[in-house]
Amino acid sequence: MAEIERTRRQSRSRSILTPQADYWEEDLPGRDEEQTYKPQLIRLNKKNDTWMEIPCYTNKSWWVAWVIFGILIPPVIVVLYGFFSVGMYKLLMGWVLSFSGLFVLFSFLAFFYREAVFSPRWTPIRFNLKRQKVYVYDFQQGWNPWARWPVVVKVFDWQDIYGERLFWPGRYTFGSQLVCAVCSPGNHQVLHRFPVTPVVGDIRMVWAEWSHICQYMQNRGVPTTPMFTDHPASWTPEGHQYRWPEDLDRESKTAP
Repeated sequence: MAEIERTRRQSRSRSILTPQADYWEEDLPGRDEEQTYKPQLIRLNKKNDTWMEIPCYTNKSWWVAWVIFGILIPPVIVVLYGFFSVGMYKLLMGWVLSFSGLFVLFSFLAFFYREAVFSPRWTPIRFNLKRQKVYVYDFQQGWNPWARWPVVVKVFDWQDIYGERLFWPGRYTFGSQLVCAVCSPGNHQVLHRFPVTPVVGDIRMVWAEWSHICQYMQNRGVPTTPMFTDHPASWTPEGHQYRWPEDLDRESKTAP
């Protein structure tokens, strides 16, 4: 605890990066600097001498989607019952109102069902030591349940990445999170940010994660065992979720 308090007192009042992230707490040591904190990942998918893949879990309460899905079923039944029992099907306005209401309700049902069943609980991030590149698997969930929710794999140069620790003060999301900022080459202008860890209660987990990533990309020895070897249950068909584009899948796992 003394180490945590000392770090908070010594941290900058503002980030060196522009624009500063919401809920920013501290800039982490540079990727090429000596990492003084003991390296250890929170979780690990795979690691070898060429590439390493870690899972980035979300802090969503997935059961909420199922609750809302269940709440929406009775209104659907009521609309169908009213359509046939009251005789609304005999009137043009009855058709318009009934099918408009059903379309809206079924759209909500489809959205929460897709979110609960087919949205990934975690997304993979690959660090390629030989290429010095980072591959971020980005699942882009939209608001339209009838449209395709695409996956985009974003590729960044490791030399353009900076580590940040954010602190979330919310009631249901409280703790620290490791976020990587991608900057323009040679300056501190942020072009993009992506999360690396979920929000965790112990900031030392963030320090250890960043230290491990940096030391791996420096080709230094790092632990092979993460803090947690299990993976939280997801109850989703994960085998159908993670489909890397063939060229990027091959590139992210091979040397130049």
